[in-house]
Formats: sequence, structure tokens, C-alpha cells
Amino acid sequence: MDRRNFLGLSALFGAGVFSARARAFETLLKDEQELDKFPYFERNSKGELILRPSVADRIFDFHTHIGLSFLGLAPLDLEREDDQALTYFPQRGNPVDLSTYSAVSFTKETAKIAQKESVKQAFSKRGYAGTHTPKNLLKEMDRNRVVKAILLAIDYPLGALSRNSRVYLKAAKMYPRFMPFVSVHPYDAMMERKVRKFREQGAVGMKIHPPMQFIRANNHKCMELTRLCGKLGMPCLFHSGASDISPEFQNDYPRIEYFREPVQEQPETTFILGHGGIHFYQELIELARKNRNVYIELSGQPEKPIREMLDAGLEDRLLYGSDWPYYTESLPLVKVLTATEGAPETRRKILFDNAQALLKKFGVSV
Repeated sequence: MDRRNFLGLSALFGAGVFSARARAFETLLKDEQELDKFPYFERNSKGELILRPSVADRIFDFHTHIGLSFLGLAPLDLEREDDQALTYFPQRGNPVDLSTYSAVSFTKETAKIAQKESVKQAFSKRGYAGTHTPKNLLKEMDRNRVVKAILLAIDYPLGALSRNSRVYLKAAKMYPRFMPFVSVHPYDAMMERKVRKFREQGAVGMKIHPPMQFIRANNHKCMELTRLCGKLGMPCLFHSGASDISPEFQNDYPRIEYFREPVQEQPETTFILGHGGIHFYQELIELARKNRNVYIELSGQPEKPIREMLDAGLEDRLLYGSDWPYYTESLPLVKVLTATEGAPETRRKILFDNAQALLKKFGVSV
């Protein structure tokens, strides 16, 4: 068999129950536009890729962002609408390997562009980030039958100069299909006051990004933050695992081993580990098996790791996420769909039911 492998064949002998349901799908695509080869998608009258209605009636995306700012510069236009949002991963001209974590598919050139545009968003909205607006995200959600989405703010260091949580709360009030996870840096002098205020203003949960905030999950200040969130009924979603396009100096911060102490010592706090630990998903599987307060958000994970999570008995704690605008909805979605081929009840849990059940625990209706 040449390198144009098929999804499921390599996993057939490497995992358990769910591998038996594998169906052959190509893993190597010329670019994202070839997703229309899958039976899950079709084209609308504008030629846009859309999810077929028969695939899923409703989807909850647990991992999205809109444009971020820093130092009060370049605020996002919450009412801007474009013909197409510019995602960091190119929708055309960049090959895609669906058998790997999504960031692996960046070329050296497109990775440099993505890194540049991601940094630039903090100070300017003239590039990609200007298109990362609520209205553009809603259009992407509509094309993929996503009815609700979690918006994840990120509070940079020097939190007094970062107003992203306020913008995200405002966006959620303007567009009710969004639910905001705010961000407060653990070393903010007014950390507890801010968290309580954001909670009163409608914050559903807390976003913590160790590589961007330069902090580890087991740092004593970070554990103070997660303990407070547990008391206030706010689940905490962390970035976990080192991304292939992150600067090397950031790679130590999101290691799975740093989550063991807070997870075990704070059973009242719900920890949602984003990206499924990236390449360290097996460590995350073990952590989740031993601790019921750990959920796994799947954005970027391919079929094989998802099937291993299912075989580990975690199907009630897996959450679909896209990581828009780094990727479109379609790219991470196809990986969940192939991983759950032949298992419609499991697919519904990952795409919607698990998110609904988790938020219900905190009195949030979906």
C-alpha cells in the first residue's frame, strides 16, 4: 500500500472495540477542499463545503476563539462580516494528512505565516484576525450544523492590559449561540475579584493557556485559580500538549504530568484538557481513566487517538472542538466522524450530548 493510506486500517489491529467498525477513507488530501470526497459533506449553491443534514442534526463546538487583542490595541469589530474568514491553516493549497494531529500538516511556509498572523492579532486587525469575528464564525457554524459554541478568551501576561474577557462576554450577549469562557491570569493581583465579577456577568467557565500565559497547571497560583473556579462552579479548559507550530521555549508548560497534582487534589474542579494532549494523548487517557473530573476536548486529534480514548471507556467525557479560526469546522469534524463511523450513539455523545450534560451540571442550559 502506498502512502495514500486509508483511515481505520492502521488502527484495526492497534485498538479495541471501535477499530472493528473502521471504514476505509483516504487520509492524504491535496488540500482541505478535497473533503467533499467524504460522504459527510456536500456543496451549497455558493460552492461552499457544508455538512449533510443526515450526518448530525446538532453539534456543540467546545473550542472556538474570536480575534484577540493586547494593550487595548486593535479592538475586534464584533459586527464585521466577510465573504470568507481567513483561517490560520490554509483552506487551499496546503496538503492535509488526516491521520495525524492537525498542526502536523502545516508546511514550513504556512506555519511561519500562521505564527506571524497569530502574534500580529494582538496589535492589529489588518490581517487574518480582522476576519475572526462572531458573524464569520456563525456562518461557519451554520455550514456545519453547529448550534452552540464555547468562546475561549485568553488573558495575556500583564492582565490589566488585556481586555479579551470583556469582549467575549459582550460577544456572547450580542450573539446568544456563544457561551463565554473568560480568562484571568493566575498572577493577576485582582485574580479572585475578577473571576467573581466575570462569573456574575455570565462567564460559563475559565480558559487557561499554559504556553501563552507562561504558567504550569501545578503552579501554586494556577492551582489557586482552579480551586476558586471549582467553588464557583466554573469548569476550567486548559490547552494541553505541545503544538508542532509553537515556539520551542513554550513546549514545557503544557505537559500532561503538570496536571496530575491539581486534578487529584481538586476533585471538585472540572478540568477539560484541550486538544486531547496533542501527541501525548496516551498520558492524558491514563489521567482521565483515574480521575472522573477530567474531560478531553478533541480539537485536532485524528481517528486513532480518538478510538483509543473510546476503547478506554471515556466516551462520556469526550467533547468535540474545532479550534476555529486556526482551522475550519470541517477539518476537525471529519476526524470525529470517521472515528465514530458505525457508532451513531457515540457520535451524538461527542458532538453534542456530552457538552450538554457537562454544562447541565453547572446549571447551564444548552
